Amino acid sequence: MAIDPDVNEMWRHLERICSWDRLSGGPGEARAVDYVVEVLRGYGIPVQVHSFDAYLSNPLSGELEVAGRKYRAKTRAFSASTDGVTGELVHVPGGSDMFKDTETAGRIAATDLRGKVVLTESGSRSNMIAAYRGGAVGFVHMWPSDEPYVHEGTVSPVWGTPTPETIDLIPRIPVVQITQADGERLRAEGGTATLRTRTQTGWFPVRLPVADIRGASDEFVLVAGHIDSWHLGVTDNGTGNVACLEIARLMKHLQPQLRRGVRVAWWPCHSNGRYAGSTWYADHAWQDIHDHCVGYINIDSPGAAGATVYDLITATAENAAFLKGIVREIAGQDPAWERPLRAGDQSFWGPGVSSAHMLLSSRPVGQRAAVGGCGLGWWWHTEEDTMDKADREVLATDCRILAETCYRLATDEVLPYDLTAAIDELAAEVRRLQDAAKGHADFSDLLGALAALRNRALPTAPAARNRAVLRALRALTPINYTAAGPFDHDAAVPAKPVPALQGAARLPTLDPAGSDYRFLQTRLQREQNRLVAAVRQAGW
Repeated sequence: MAIDPDVNEMWRHLERICSWDRLSGGPGEARAVDYVVEVLRGYGIPVQVHSFDAYLSNPLSGELEVAGRKYRAKTRAFSASTDGVTGELVHVPGGSDMFKDTETAGRIAATDLRGKVVLTESGSRSNMIAAYRGGAVGFVHMWPSDEPYVHEGTVSPVWGTPTPETIDLIPRIPVVQITQADGERLRAEGGTATLRTRTQTGWFPVRLPVADIRGASDEFVLVAGHIDSWHLGVTDNGTGNVACLEIARLMKHLQPQLRRGVRVAWWPCHSNGRYAGSTWYADHAWQDIHDHCVGYINIDSPGAAGATVYDLITATAENAAFLKGIVREIAGQDPAWERPLRAGDQSFWGPGVSSAHMLLSSRPVGQRAAVGGCGLGWWWHTEEDTMDKADREVLATDCRILAETCYRLATDEVLPYDLTAAIDELAAEVRRLQDAAKGHADFSDLLGALAALRNRALPTAPAARNRAVLRALRALTPINYTAAGPFDHDAAVPAKPVPALQGAARLPTLDPAGSDYRFLQTRLQREQNRLVAAVRQAGW
């Protein structure tokens, strides 16, 4: 059926929510939470507000001085605070995508950085860790696209609130970001750099509203986006907040048709807490999510001005064909598919939940900046993300796609998941790793278990089929997306599929008679045993 969001209703909410600076732990976010709760109750939708303390970091000031010249700079959340550190500037070439770059960290680790300041185009947290561990005294991220604005960001690779095991992963050096133009000048001229930074890091009280529209069963679709933003954050993520409100309103109207419920959440702590809100919910509602959640729709940065292109769908493999079909139907475009990045409140792979979307529409090629949201608009994470950066028609189309995704997951008799696609993706990566090991690793046991699962006939009765598919995905999703397993959270750094076996590619570079080689072989055998057991548990 056609689902028609009310864009005027969304725009009214957008103007109100984006009248406040919504940094988590601050008064603006608190007002936005109050407003969301007020609107939901006005719609007759039950809402629960969870309260907890979160470990947050607010960037206050950042300075960079080289050869007596001060450059426009911002520090990052969780950066070290310092009255000044000084060191020779060393440029290490970096990749332009901070969410996918896996090569720069190796180049940084191979460079003598003791007492020096790194300058690089790549802002991945893994690079900052490598610089810190290599003895660098500071880190300068020159933006890889040419907009004359300095973006906000974070240093922490820790997903959610740190634990005793992860708190020391946060690099304890000052980090600043500068524009590409200033970075190019520094790369050409070099010199001695001085960094001065101030951050406010500690525990802050936050609230997390969760709306619950019950269906005919205990199962539910989880729909969510982060409510906190840098500055006014109209398209990151005010538009996502109002899309969540509109989906809640639409699903309440359609409640008699829902086979499964719809749970809608507004995450705090995305920006200055490294996804601590969604992580808190994953931790505290783990069993309910594992037992009853049929899918997670992640809503970030819809409705950006000029974002008329739907060329890429982000989703777990079993969702790809389903979501591509919805985009073709509603937007008339044929998108490609990519697996989700280790970013953006994707906190539910541990409990085994399939994920759909994160970003959606984009600006045309040639109008895209090297950013992580806002339809790839240059204003991402800056003070310029204001009401003129949102577009009513794009917001309506994006919300229609998102609402249709939710409606189908909540009402289809047979869940629209392609289990074979998930199995095939896993098997392809395991074969790639075995080839990369060049005879030094044998993953035939795991490949055999995956083949047996793929060849197993699914039940034909809808209820039994759904149970079988969900059981399989509960086992396969953590294998594909996590190294930490079902109950912990991997770091927020670029990750490859089947992370537990990625070390296989290193075996040919090691001496087979050496201890490092034998230690790694032992680890890989144990990991294969664990994964085989999980795949066998996936059977129905």
